[in-house]
Amino acid sequence: MMKKFFLKRCKSFFLIMLIPIMILFCLSTVFIYIGSKDSITQKSANSLSIINDNLDIVLGTSAYQYELLTYNPRLVLSLEKLLRHNTFEYTDVIFLNSVKTSLSAIAQAHSYIDSIYLYLDGYDSYFSSSDGIADLNTTKDEGWYEMYETADLDSRMWIQKREFQEYTYAEPKKYMTMFQRMSNIKGVIVVNINIKNFETVLTNAGSDGNLLFLMDEEGLPLCSNDAGSPIKDSLAEYKDSAFLYSPGPSDPKWVSIEGKSYLLQSLTAGKYGVTFLSLVPFGRIASQLLPTFLVLAGAVISNCVISLLLAYFVTKRNFQQIDDIIQTFDEAEKGNIPKKKETEVNDEYDVILNNVIAVFLNSSYLKHQLAEKQYKQELTEMASLQLQINPHFLFNTLQALDFEALRISGGPSTLNRMIQNLSDILKYSLEDPVKPVLLKNELDYLKKYADIQKQRLGDKFIIYYEIEEDLLDFSVFRLMLQPLVENSLSHGVAPLESTGCIKVRACSRKGWAHFTVIDNGIGLTRPEIKEVYSRILDESSQNIGLTNINRRLLLKYGPESSLHIQSKKGMGTCVTFKIPMP
Repeated sequence: MMKKFFLKRCKSFFLIMLIPIMILFCLSTVFIYIGSKDSITQKSANSLSIINDNLDIVLGTSAYQYELLTYNPRLVLSLEKLLRHNTFEYTDVIFLNSVKTSLSAIAQAHSYIDSIYLYLDGYDSYFSSSDGIADLNTTKDEGWYEMYETADLDSRMWIQKREFQEYTYAEPKKYMTMFQRMSNIKGVIVVNINIKNFETVLTNAGSDGNLLFLMDEEGLPLCSNDAGSPIKDSLAEYKDSAFLYSPGPSDPKWVSIEGKSYLLQSLTAGKYGVTFLSLVPFGRIASQLLPTFLVLAGAVISNCVISLLLAYFVTKRNFQQIDDIIQTFDEAEKGNIPKKKETEVNDEYDVILNNVIAVFLNSSYLKHQLAEKQYKQELTEMASLQLQINPHFLFNTLQALDFEALRISGGPSTLNRMIQNLSDILKYSLEDPVKPVLLKNELDYLKKYADIQKQRLGDKFIIYYEIEEDLLDFSVFRLMLQPLVENSLSHGVAPLESTGCIKVRACSRKGWAHFTVIDNGIGLTRPEIKEVYSRILDESSQNIGLTNINRRLLLKYGPESSLHIQSKKGMGTCVTFKIPMP
């Protein structure tokens, strides 16, 4: 079972700790992905811009030479003389040398430019930046001329891919040849860009791992920084995409090529008819997320270790607490009373254990009280049975005395009346104590008690009654007022040298029936009142009268109906109580 709880807690701890880790991981991944994508996009855009600027410088310089040639009649005439193989003047040589120097400077300034040609339509020769005057019939590089002859006459500038093998034993050279027609004269400027060398430029520009392609107007790759890449043949499917060939730079977009995802950006140089593409493999962006995944893996592993440790310690502690509880029950079953833990309560099991011990102690205490109460009840029942014998014996004896008094006196007398009143009171007290009686019946038997005391004490006291008519049919319990009157007679009026007065009053106010017994006896001091209260509230007190009445009032009507005593030494005593009216 311990293993089962251990695994369950381990799973709970792991999941609870994993949730914030996964939330942090997801947020970190999103932020890192966005940051990496923006950074890579910016670098790709910079790479495309650098390559475009490189190409623009070369072609722009060539265009400058084109402008220089077409708008300088003297230079055109010198070139025409040279191409016709005519004799020309010294100034012609200077002009042509300056052109050759300019074109050679362009080729030498950029390692990927092999040569620049100037050709005028209708001639059998052309001017080369590397070889000077070359004859079309004998030149080894004749492929460019065939392309120029077959080109669309409406095209002003275009780039084509071709190969040129200078020697049979040498490896063919791959060129991107740019053709730019002259506007003032019929002819063309040809720039031969060595693809291998230009791919080096692309490689340097794409050093961060992105693939760079230079595409022609047909959507076919002219060159790439990864010549062996298999995806270059799949780029043709995007040749009609307005996304790729829109003017200027494009926004980045995810594309799928050969089953792999790439972040694609393009930059179209419209005047040259070429487009630069940048493809960033998804793996490159994923590599930026690798540290985050490593941190996540470390966090998950740490989470597992921490979860195992927490589950182990918590399960061990909980089962130790359960063992303590079971041991406590075992000791309790053997009768050994456990003790509460005096140490600081650290967890819920300490609370449970202390509560279990408290319940056991309270249960033991209640059992003890119940046993003691049962013992007292048995004693009370025996005493009650004994008392039942004595009143019946006294009642029968009083009746015998009454008959004897009648026989001796020959008729009713004061003695007969006293005996009859005493017999009635005794009979009244022996009836069912639980059954309520009317207040007027209670007053009748109170008056019989007063009459007996009158015969005994003579004119020592005067008693009178102030009772509201509405309360005469009010239900009360038996012998409710007699102990109070008896207490006034015995402790208040009897010690007086003069005649004392006792008033019994009953009235109703605000839903309560108020009862009062007032005397003008010797009264009580404050300490004496406190002593009387202490006897009344003491259940074991031997004072039967007031203690009995107060206890019965509390049991039947609650604390608000308890006795209240007011007294002043030498002036008298007032005892009051109230009971709720229906």
